[in-house]
Formats: sequence, C-alpha cells, structure tokens
Amino acid sequence: MTQVALITGAATGIGAATARKLAERGLRVAVCDVNAQAGQALAKEIDGLFIDCDVTKLESVERAVATCVSQLGVPDYGHLNAGIMTVPTGDPYLSIEDVSLEQYRRIIGVNLDGVFYGTKALLPIMKAGNGGAITITASIAGLGILPVDPLYATTKYGLIGFTRGVAGANEGGNVRINAICPGVVDTAIVPDDFRGPDILSPDTLAAEVVGLLTDGANGEIRVKMSANPAFAVHPTELEG
Repeated sequence: MTQVALITGAATGIGAATARKLAERGLRVAVCDVNAQAGQALAKEIDGLFIDCDVTKLESVERAVATCVSQLGVPDYGHLNAGIMTVPTGDPYLSIEDVSLEQYRRIIGVNLDGVFYGTKALLPIMKAGNGGAITITASIAGLGILPVDPLYATTKYGLIGFTRGVAGANEGGNVRINAICPGVVDTAIVPDDFRGPDILSPDTLAAEVVGLLTDGANGEIRVKMSANPAFAVHPTELEG
C-alpha cells in the first residue's frame, strides 16, 4: 500500500525539498501551504495533492488533514514545518519593545499554534491507523541565543519542549514525535547577512527530516548545524 505524508509549509524551502524526497521514495504527499501558486506547481511536479492551509487557524488545519485522508489516505508521516521570523526577510530587525502586537500574534500563530493544531489533528487519526511519525521543524535558535529575533527563538524553544513533552506522553505508542533543529538553511526567511559559505541547502536538511520520519526515535531532537556564527549555540545547551 502506498504511504502518505502531509507537510505544512510545503510549497517552498525545507518543506518542498522534503516533499520531493518523499515522493522519490514512492509516497503520495499532501502539499499544505497558503502559497497556492508554488504549492500547486510542486504538487503537479511530484504527483501530490495541494491543499490550501493556513496553519494559524485550527479549522483550516483540520480541513487539510480531512482532505488528505479522503483523497490520499491517512498520513503515515507528518512534517509540521511552517515557520516565519518576526519581520520579513530584508526588513530591519526590531528591538523587542518595537514589535507590534500583530507581529507577535503572527509569529506565535504560525510557529507555535500551527504545530499544536497539526499535532492535534494528525495524532488521533495516525494512532487509529498504522501509526508513523510526526517531525517538527524547530531550530538551533531554540537551543542558543538569537538577539536579532528573540521571538523566533522563543517559538523554537517552545517547539523543542512541546516535542519532548508530547513524545513522552506517547512513549510506547505507534506514533513517534521528534524534531529537527537546523542551523542556517538557504530558505526565503533567512536574511542575506546570514548567508555564509557553510549555509545548509534545503536538500541536505530534507534528508535529515526524512531520516527522522522513517527511522528517528520518539523524542529525538536532531541537530544539523551550520558553522555560521550568527547562531551562538553552546554544546552544553544541547544536553538534556
């Protein structure tokens, strides 16, 4: 039987690279994103299914999961990948006191609410099916210090705690919960001054995601670092 994967934030970047790698393995992929143009093009390329999905809205995520189930089948794998920084790439960074309530709500909505909603919608149907894995895109920003965007780091710290907690609550079950913590990846949200010679490609990171989905341990927090010094992560902070 053909396996199914559902990916949020799948139209570009890490999500798109992961979708391509899973499709190469013969999986049918639900490409979930608000970017319809890129998402539809990718779905056509990989013989997948584009589903319009705003991860900040529970009803949109639930509808996306239901559409995936009805058209492709119950997901064996979920990659909860949608994420943003506080301000768009190219904009000047904001000090925390200058962040608007709208900007705060937006980054919390995409980065934290989106993962909660995705897990809430996927976990029960996957448990009732054949099981599988849910891999969450966190960041080494959630293990270190990121002065240029404290709210982004806050959400990624939260995702690591969420992953560990949900994994612990589901220990021994048929669905594994884990997370990838990349360093700097060459995606649209990365500012130009972070793009050093050691930047990770989406394909490199996607290979790690696929490894976590297929073989990663429950509760595993896998770090794939870049040498870019803009992310200050100390080895002791990777423990525990």
